[in-house]
Amino acid sequence: MKRYLMTPGPTPIPPEVSLALAKPIIHHRTDEFKKLFDETIKLLKSVMQTKNDVVIFSSSGSGAMEAAVSNLIGESQKAITINAGKFGERWTKLVKAFGGVPVELKYEYGDYAKAEDIQKAIEKNPDIKAVYIQASETSTATAHPIDEIGLMLKEKYPEIVFVVDGITAYGAIDVKTDRWNIDIGITGSQKALMLPPGLSIISISQKAKTIIKQNSNKYFYFDILGEIGAYGKFTPPVGLIFGLKESVSIILNEGLGNVFKRHSLLAKATREAAKAIGLKLLSKRPVDSLTAIVMPDGINSSDVIKQMKELGVEVSNGQGHLKGKIIRIAHLGYFFKPDIIVGISALEIALKQLGVEFNFGEATTKAMEIFSDE
Repeated sequence: MKRYLMTPGPTPIPPEVSLALAKPIIHHRTDEFKKLFDETIKLLKSVMQTKNDVVIFSSSGSGAMEAAVSNLIGESQKAITINAGKFGERWTKLVKAFGGVPVELKYEYGDYAKAEDIQKAIEKNPDIKAVYIQASETSTATAHPIDEIGLMLKEKYPEIVFVVDGITAYGAIDVKTDRWNIDIGITGSQKALMLPPGLSIISISQKAKTIIKQNSNKYFYFDILGEIGAYGKFTPPVGLIFGLKESVSIILNEGLGNVFKRHSLLAKATREAAKAIGLKLLSKRPVDSLTAIVMPDGINSSDVIKQMKELGVEVSNGQGHLKGKIIRIAHLGYFFKPDIIVGISALEIALKQLGVEFNFGEATTKAMEIFSDE
């Protein structure tokens, strides 16, 4: 059976990237690898829209999240953490794990952070050192207004470090790292960068570097400053770097504007298709990377996912208390119009097989209409 991977990570890999991953391995302490690494970092800066230093760790995205906390937040220091989903919750856990004091702003799953809430929290806690947030909360398919928040911090609290988890954002939606005052931006290889899992990536501003240098924090492997220009202080996954150079080249050859437009269109078609058959979206501020769809009353999303997988389409369940209640359909990275048609038609078939009453075919038709109008 042909399989369609429509989960929000890992995501599909272009054939050109697969071929790059299959290149013969080279030694990482050679001029050949240094050239490859430098070229890849330069391309990454363009994708992340930054002139700041960029470092790569051999880890999942959570490794970069850990580095952004362990390098920055010292014992008993305060940081605002935005918890509007499972990955926002992770920021709170990380700050606690390294002895910091999280000032947690909690929102319902599907809701999003507000700049004024963060400002009020800072006024009550003037010793806040950093703000930790997601650009795209993957567990709820929600976009936080990181542009508004970043610019507010720049204007009113320029000493506070702004840390953004953009793991399901960079390469899919427009994240202007430098313009929006993002001091530490984070992404991972297995999302819109169209690679297997294994790489986490951090951009870091001069302000953040200065603060890290002043700290006496303890860390070893996840040493952000130690990785700048080090070409892999520890043995890097050479094959993934080959693939990364190819994947970011594909993104830049398409053009960032075109990439963002494509993702916006795929997201619109997915959302409108779901609404066309009476389904509701979870998010109050949907992101263009993936869509979270609430299942009808009496229908367990695990059953829908099982039926769709039998058709060859794999999507994700909800997390935490949303497990069994929503499905998450990804459209970030190597996704195009026909993929969405396949995914939506599989959803319709699965719902029909489970006895849900709706006008069969309307969701797929709606997606096709949106694509034909563009």
